[in-house]
Amino acid sequence: MKTKHLLIFFVALIAFVSCKKVPNIGSSLQPNSNFIKVAFSGDHDIVAETERIDSLNTKAASLSLVGDLNDPIFGKSNLSFYTQLGLTSNSAKWGKGATTDSIVLQMIYSGYYGDTLSSITLKVHEVAEKMSGDSMTYYSNTSFACGEELASYTFSPRPKTRSNIDDDSLTAAVVRIPIDNALGEKLINNEDQLTSNATFMNFFNGLYVSCEPTNETGVICYFNLLNSKSYLRIYYHNDYDTTFYDFNVSDKYIRFNHFEHDYSNAQAPITFNDTTNNEYLYVQSTAGVRSRLIFPNLAQWAVDMNTNVLINEAKLIMTGANGMINGVNNDTSMFTQPAQLVVVKANEDGSYSILPDQLVGTKYFNGMYDPKTDQVWFRISEYVQDLVLAAKRAETDTTFQLEDYGLFVYTYSGAYNAKRWIFHGPDSPDTTNRVKLEIIYSKIDD
Repeated sequence: MKTKHLLIFFVALIAFVSCKKVPNIGSSLQPNSNFIKVAFSGDHDIVAETERIDSLNTKAASLSLVGDLNDPIFGKSNLSFYTQLGLTSNSAKWGKGATTDSIVLQMIYSGYYGDTLSSITLKVHEVAEKMSGDSMTYYSNTSFACGEELASYTFSPRPKTRSNIDDDSLTAAVVRIPIDNALGEKLINNEDQLTSNATFMNFFNGLYVSCEPTNETGVICYFNLLNSKSYLRIYYHNDYDTTFYDFNVSDKYIRFNHFEHDYSNAQAPITFNDTTNNEYLYVQSTAGVRSRLIFPNLAQWAVDMNTNVLINEAKLIMTGANGMINGVNNDTSMFTQPAQLVVVKANEDGSYSILPDQLVGTKYFNGMYDPKTDQVWFRISEYVQDLVLAAKRAETDTTFQLEDYGLFVYTYSGAYNAKRWIFHGPDSPDTTNRVKLEIIYSKIDD
């Protein structure tokens, strides 16, 4: 069964619970001198693998992503997006003798990933199928049939260079894609289909913006289609005047990102679903890859204590792997690290559940990338405590089955962010920086 990953949910969830009181599990029950520290690391303590993500819900993602990227380790990524357009007035009236002068699709930059010195070619098509608003979700592998090409525009992105828009002031960084005038004539000649927004959207399904494959490093561009300066503009004249009309995107309209990844031609390809090859672990946004971590000795460790164990603190610590990875340079200046990761509890069917620790709040749970240490850590004390208690119960209750499928590690905001990260696995040659679970605990006698 396909697993659908809804990581956008974490944005609202973390904001909602961030004010909760941070627990200090067990700290009031034992003096500091009784705290004991243990670490689980290495291939005997941690079983790990890298997995491909099936798909991701990208409906109404904050940003629309398009581009083509060649990563020597993560292979090729090709990103595109679909969006509906609407009227910017109650109706559109062109006037007698109206004819199209030019059309431009203007989009406001909101970031990038990759090499902006690379040239890319964006394609624009009219969507040929209805995008129904009744659908609850649109996933990153959803696609619609499209009509004839409306534009092919080759350029080198300049997401930090402000451009002249409508006047002489430098107001924002934009890309302006010339569109075939045939679209303007279609809209002008069907004025009866522009009498209301509902009528227009039933007539015009929307646009699909994609990127041609490139042999260069390439780049992924982030666009904010909800910005008032993002629009499809028709410049036209009639018998009386020369003017323009804008069509825009609203948060009420359907828009979603489409992601495709091909790892087969990477110079140092990732080995998927292999728990024996654990030198490095990988995470990638845009429905790319995730890592799974399982702690096979943790439950037995708790049982072997032969007493009750109170988890004062448990930290999962991951350290970035830089330099040469399987003979290929991991260029983190080009392929920068994600600002935040997410850890969730893996379920048997490949889905996931929120960890109880995450409900405490971001300051407690963490997950932020620290550039000074090149690390990401999570506080998962409650998860470990629950696992310890379950192990103790399974020891005495033969009817109870201990089930733990480990943890999934994802990038944060993967629906609208094209980041990736490589970190040291449990079998890394750099033994100091292997992924590890550090536990501070107390023994509690009955």
